[in-house]
Amino acid sequence: MRISRKVFCPSLVAVFLLGSIVLAVPQASRSEAPIKIGIIDSYTGSTALITRNALYGWELAVEEFNAKGGLNGRKVEIITRDDKFKADEALAHARELVLKENVDFLGGMFNSAAVLGVSEFVRTKKKLYMVHLAYSHRITGEMGHRYIFRSCQSSEVFGRANGYFAGTKPFKNWYIIGDDYEYGHSVADNFLKGLKKRNPGAVVIGEGWPKVGETDYTPYLSSMMAKKPDAVYGAWGGSAIIPFTKQAKMFGLFEKIPYFSSFLADSIFPRVLKESYPVGVYSGCNYLWYHPANQANKDFVKKYLEYTTKKGNPEPYVSESAFTGYTGAKLLLEAILKAKTTKTEDVINALEGLTVQSASGPVTMRACDHQVMSPVFMGEIANLPGYPFPVMKDIFAAPVDEVVPSCEEVAEARKGRK
Repeated sequence: MRISRKVFCPSLVAVFLLGSIVLAVPQASRSEAPIKIGIIDSYTGSTALITRNALYGWELAVEEFNAKGGLNGRKVEIITRDDKFKADEALAHARELVLKENVDFLGGMFNSAAVLGVSEFVRTKKKLYMVHLAYSHRITGEMGHRYIFRSCQSSEVFGRANGYFAGTKPFKNWYIIGDDYEYGHSVADNFLKGLKKRNPGAVVIGEGWPKVGETDYTPYLSSMMAKKPDAVYGAWGGSAIIPFTKQAKMFGLFEKIPYFSSFLADSIFPRVLKESYPVGVYSGCNYLWYHPANQANKDFVKKYLEYTTKKGNPEPYVSESAFTGYTGAKLLLEAILKAKTTKTEDVINALEGLTVQSASGPVTMRACDHQVMSPVFMGEIANLPGYPFPVMKDIFAAPVDEVVPSCEEVAEARKGRK
């Protein structure tokens, strides 16, 4: 019996140690595997300038995360796909990234209709998706669910904030013109809600809805001008702002009728539109590179310039898309660190209610609908001394409680959703 112990005990120990080594190797390799984030967006066509800046925002946040050691040594790897602003391509890319590339998380997209399609896919696959540029209120409203988050404001908030601001002006008869798709109608509907709240006597005397991709706005401008409205609201998505503004400028719209529209205050548009950029119009934006004029914002502009210079495309004036891309990445990465894992359910729990400091102040991911809570700045576009192009003056942020739907409203909108 003693002999048998001497013979077999070392063998058992060897087998045990060998098994431990075999089990340990896959575990080690898993701990060192990159955290993969798939970013889908429209990187070709008229939206490319906007979406590229959003991607730079993601990349900057990831670079900072990786430089600090990542998650216990695990670094983040970004995988990009171009949806060409097509909903079917976006969904195909989402399937490929999740089912073949095995990404840990999804992010991105400018096209609201495409986001809604991908949203249903990630809901069934239980994959966390951080939207950074699509504004339809339905994304985190009636069609929202546990697995979708958004780092930009919704069209509901933008529209209501624009309307809240417009309601402070003495205009009664309004004309609405905008893109005939999800975002355009959504922001226009919510603009009217905000407007009526401040100015119950305001009325809409006409509407124009050009199809997405329209190249000639002359018939719409002629029809609008014939109505002689007191003011006009432009419900445009990013792809139509530039062509419409150029033609409207030539038509004399901005000199004849007060004009309100989101996004024109974004730093991209005065530099692209140049002499066609309208001064004296009213606009709003989720982020301004010059406001607030605090150290946090100055530091963000500086590090973004340093990063884009390294990329060979120096950008001294941070755009809204760069800010929302960076903010979405920052929220997701902070949630991963808080959860100490990449497991979806744990990261979601960490992300709900999470607050991070941003260049515009603290931003919070609201737990009830996964919609970021951040300010909407509004004012009048003007030529001010000391700035390289027209910027907003008399800036104010819409009071959040006046423009953000309550959690009870969101819950009511989602009733019946399975």
